[in-house]
Amino acid sequence: MSLTPKQPIGVLIVDDSPFMRLTLQKILNQDSGIKVLDTARDGREGIVKLQALRPQVVTMDVEMPVMNGLQALEEIMRWRPTPVIILSAVTTEGTQATLKALDLGACDVVAKPSGSPGADLQAFSRDLVEKVKAAAGVNLARLGRKDLPLSAAVQAVPPRAGSPSGVGGDPTHLVQPLVSQGKAGRTPKHAVEIVAIGTSTGGPSALQAVLPMLPGNFPVPVLVAQHMPPGFTGPLAQRLNGLCPLNVREGIHGEVLKAGTVYVAPAGKQMQVLRKSGQLTLHIGDEAPIPTLYHPSVDVMFLSLAKAVGKGTLGVIMTGMGSDGTKGMKEIKALEGFAIAESEETCVVYGMPRSIVDAGLADRVVPLGEIGTTIVECVMRRR
Repeated sequence: MSLTPKQPIGVLIVDDSPFMRLTLQKILNQDSGIKVLDTARDGREGIVKLQALRPQVVTMDVEMPVMNGLQALEEIMRWRPTPVIILSAVTTEGTQATLKALDLGACDVVAKPSGSPGADLQAFSRDLVEKVKAAAGVNLARLGRKDLPLSAAVQAVPPRAGSPSGVGGDPTHLVQPLVSQGKAGRTPKHAVEIVAIGTSTGGPSALQAVLPMLPGNFPVPVLVAQHMPPGFTGPLAQRLNGLCPLNVREGIHGEVLKAGTVYVAPAGKQMQVLRKSGQLTLHIGDEAPIPTLYHPSVDVMFLSLAKAVGKGTLGVIMTGMGSDGTKGMKEIKALEGFAIAESEETCVVYGMPRSIVDAGLADRVVPLGEIGTTIVECVMRRR
């Protein structure tokens, strides 16, 4: 009895540029696991073809006539949630529009080539194909995460002085006690010195659900490695900073880590932690102790923490494709550090957390809405 061959992933391309439509078709059709079903010149035509063709994945430009990418995305998520990958230019307007698209339910972003057509296009092609394949495995029920009580969580945070959005909190005004409201479970054997979060597909929305739950007087630094194209992590950090009681910003090479601050790894670089004269400092650069496709890499961040902090590391793995973070988490766990994994029910892509769970490394497996309170519980139990 012969097995039915696996059908290729059906993709709809929505872009107003004839050149980009042709380029994307050529790139995607070169992979036997992907088939471009059709193309559309604007958001309205894209919606019509989406209804007729029912693709598994849509690639969407942002700036288009008739109906732009954000308007089309909002309509798609309203009546037929489908994994959408945003193609964006690395400009101020482009990055802000991309963050808005991720809020509306887009599952990932690919930066359009901006330099010479050689290596730049090759990297773009590899990134696009990888993300289309990951998007095909997205949990459709999680697109947009509209059922998460993020707004309630954010509204509960006292205003932070100087915050342009009026959201966030100042540690000096924080009055709620540092206790977890989540279900009690296993906690670390050793005092937590640092929290490190790794995530990929679906990560920006997940971070907006978790980080606002950490109070402004949080007693340890927090690191974040989010897979994103260069130029996008700075605006992401700014967006998160407006939502959180903690200060959130991109990490800077050589700076000393401080409690109550979230350091987002700059896209295109590796973020590692070193201990110098008893202080934890950031090392931002191109070098990595292991071969990796990711910049930043969760594994690289975790491996450095295993050396610099060891048993005092609390590692968190959330939604994302692949297994980045598993190698580093093994080293952290070998030194009696602690591991939290997001449960399958809330992941946009249950790849990175699955790898941690399947390897037997996860001390706690919790849904997204409980990760923030679980982190607080783990940090405070040993203080």
